[in-house]
Amino acid sequence: MDNRKESEKNLFVGLPDSEILHLLTTISRELVCLHEPDGTYIYVSPNSEKIIGYKSEELIGKNPYDYFHPDEKRLIQERSHQPLLRGEENIHSTFRFLHKDGRYIWLQSDNRLTIHPTTGKKYLHTSSRDISEKMDTEANLALAERRFKTLFHDSPIGLVLTGGHGYIDETNEAFAKFLGYQSYEVVGKHFTEISSVDELEENLKFRDEVQKGIIDNYSIEKQYIHKTGKKVWAYLTVTVLRDDLGHPIHYLAQIIDINERKKNETLLREKNDRLRAATNSYLTQNKQLQAYNQIISHHLRAPVSNLRSLLDLMKESDQLKEVKEIESHLENVAENLETVLSELITTLKIQNSDQFQPEPVNIEQSFDKVLRLLNGEIKSKQAEIQYNFSSANTVYFSKDFLETIFLHLLSNSLRYADTDRKLRISVESFPIGAQTTISFSDNGIGIDLERYGDQIFQLRKTFHRHISGKGLGLFLIKYKMESIGGKIEVRSKPGEGATFLMYFPERSDSE
Repeated sequence: MDNRKESEKNLFVGLPDSEILHLLTTISRELVCLHEPDGTYIYVSPNSEKIIGYKSEELIGKNPYDYFHPDEKRLIQERSHQPLLRGEENIHSTFRFLHKDGRYIWLQSDNRLTIHPTTGKKYLHTSSRDISEKMDTEANLALAERRFKTLFHDSPIGLVLTGGHGYIDETNEAFAKFLGYQSYEVVGKHFTEISSVDELEENLKFRDEVQKGIIDNYSIEKQYIHKTGKKVWAYLTVTVLRDDLGHPIHYLAQIIDINERKKNETLLREKNDRLRAATNSYLTQNKQLQAYNQIISHHLRAPVSNLRSLLDLMKESDQLKEVKEIESHLENVAENLETVLSELITTLKIQNSDQFQPEPVNIEQSFDKVLRLLNGEIKSKQAEIQYNFSSANTVYFSKDFLETIFLHLLSNSLRYADTDRKLRISVESFPIGAQTTISFSDNGIGIDLERYGDQIFQLRKTFHRHISGKGLGLFLIKYKMESIGGKIEVRSKPGEGATFLMYFPERSDSE
């Protein structure tokens, strides 16, 4: 017990010749010092050279205030030195100390007041450690964070940081402004709340692949929902930040405003569509001009030549009977000429765009009107007619044109019915994408498309010699459909009837 008390006595005295104190401070990783109340070193542990570069004997008798960084001298005086002298215990301080090599290092010190047990004299005891590496690391991290914050918030493109569950943790002003919000209004929303559903499935698919580690980033064009409710286009690139185990912890989205570019693309596409439609119209008109040439060369030249010959015969004849006979032929030729001219006038009329007045047309009302017009012939043929327009009851078309199409198709079905079986006609409408399609089918005698397929919609073409026809109806239907950007197809086999499919384009906003 006496030896222990002696040891403790030596330790508390803290004199340089104390072997116990010397041993403990030598093996310690901390710089242990004993100071006069004004701070003057009276003891410095032998490991001082390793920590601050000075040997202990170089500091004895000197004051540490000569080594403190100028910015921290007053702080140490007010927050550590003076409080210790007033009796406060275990004060911790962090400060810069001038190393012997001329640089400042960071020390963290535990300080306390020690009173000599016999003399009552006050001493200051400090135990310090070098935390420069830790301070540099924290400073570098703080600097990196400040740089990231600056780049993030001052970026001219939109930036969004979301968590693993898709909620927005942070966004910059560029993205908030893009959507018409303030930044604080966007934070906390789920990214699906401000995304259009049009591209959302694709967005979620890529995000799922990122979460599973299949990919680390992706880029898509997508639409966001502006605060006003309108959709705006953006080019989105998403990269993922993972933890040490590879789990996604943050998703960083870069959003570039491409709304104007997409608007221009849409306008350009619409112009191309209109140009393509105009080109098709010109091609159709060219085909019709060829058809007119054919009519003039084959159906007008012959009767006109015949008419000239009959007139010459009439001039040369002096027989009344013979003249009467020639007059009869002249009447037939004149009637034929009148028919051909009437057909030409009809086709020329539909070429005039002023005749086409598009409007929403109720399909069933138009079809019912045609049924009433042909009611007598339908009854005489005992035709069975079924129709259903519930799937698509309206087309944006000309009411007169639609009734004309139904009139020609229904007249053809009645005219070319198979006499060996009951005539059945089926008509229905249905949507295909943005288009409305009308299907018109019958079980008549049909058409040999392998033989006449390339002539089916040509002017003055007939395909059944035993049944009279002008070959004008299908030509007019095709022309009317193509004049609005639609089209017509036919499927048929001899003895199995025919089906006509008419595709009406969607309504254009420019109309």
